[in-house]
Amino acid sequence: MIKNTEDANKYYQLVNQYIDEYIDKWKIKPTNLKNYLLGNKSKLVNFLERKGLKEVSNIDRVVKDIVEDRVAMFKDNVMTFENFKIFESDEFKIVELKQCLYKGVDKSTIEHEKVLADYWDVSLSQIDPVSPEKHIFKINDLNVVIFNSGELSIIKENIKEYALNQVFNKNLKLDLGNTSIDLEINIKDFIDTEKFKSKIDGELSDVKIKEIVSSILGCNRGEYNPDEGENFIGVISN
Repeated sequence: MIKNTEDANKYYQLVNQYIDEYIDKWKIKPTNLKNYLLGNKSKLVNFLERKGLKEVSNIDRVVKDIVEDRVAMFKDNVMTFENFKIFESDEFKIVELKQCLYKGVDKSTIEHEKVLADYWDVSLSQIDPVSPEKHIFKINDLNVVIFNSGELSIIKENIKEYALNQVFNKNLKLDLGNTSIDLEINIKDFIDTEKFKSKIDGELSDVKIKEIVSSILGCNRGEYNPDEGENFIGVISN
């Protein structure tokens, strides 16, 4: 429990350290950190559990304050030039569409297995976690993939980031008729990032996100459980 200023300083220092570790592990820009960590309650709870902070009262407010501070610093370009270069490096960018499925997404857990067991009407012993990092299981000789609603929301943010990077890498060559002068401008020099992401967000419905996931993984059959409609469950083609 945070009882006084000394306790507050202690937990702010701890959470600052943990947020740095989180960013380094997932290679996440501060501008995406809020969506990754605070956009889904279960992800925040898991984060606090792993760090032994779940029982600390008001610790979620500490995390929120620190995350908001990081985002504000990044947007205001207050961060050092060295940090800015790191966050703009390829290591922090999503350069391949398949990265969207895993960046910021924790490995699967027993909860995923329970959903699959209910869906296929099998026991947990019949579910083989082939690749927890990629959420792939083997059930009745089928390779099955599952993402829950929180993970799909992270994947959506990744796709928005990927789309933005694709646009930012393009140049426009201006047609000046019969002149010998070529003019090129980079789209990132004049695009409004937030408006672009907002537009993409409106286009990416839940159904489209699931279709994109299915296409990336080469699923021959996408399953949308009516009772667990927030999940994506797909069978990967062999």
